[in-house]
Amino acid sequence: MSIQVINTEKFKSEIFDFENEKEFSFKKDKPIILNFFASWCGPCHAFAPTLEEAAAAHEGKFDVFKIDIDQDPLVPALFGVQSVPTTVFFIPNEEPALTMGRLSKESLDRAIQELFGL
Repeated sequence: MSIQVINTEKFKSEIFDFENEKEFSFKKDKPIILNFFASWCGPCHAFAPTLEEAAAAHEGKFDVFKIDIDQDPLVPALFGVQSVPTTVFFIPNEEPALTMGRLSKESLDRAIQELFGL
């Protein structure tokens, strides 16, 4: 599974179309992990292999996207992102869960298990 770097348009089509819907509703069948990052961010670079490893270990069970906060600031603003890395877990028919900072492998694995049931 490859991690896709997405923009606002892809966010609207894959996760939530905030321009046409007033209240957040994640209606997809498959969970999504969305990571906000910046090219200059050391902790973001350090977290990337952990995220890639988790994506590979659970291939096909959830999608993983990344948004560069400098290239596409609108979506991070929607979530009030003030520091990177910030990671959001989207669970079908539930509110998203947001974590700030670099997650350890153990923390990411635990979040995937608890939030996605994997």
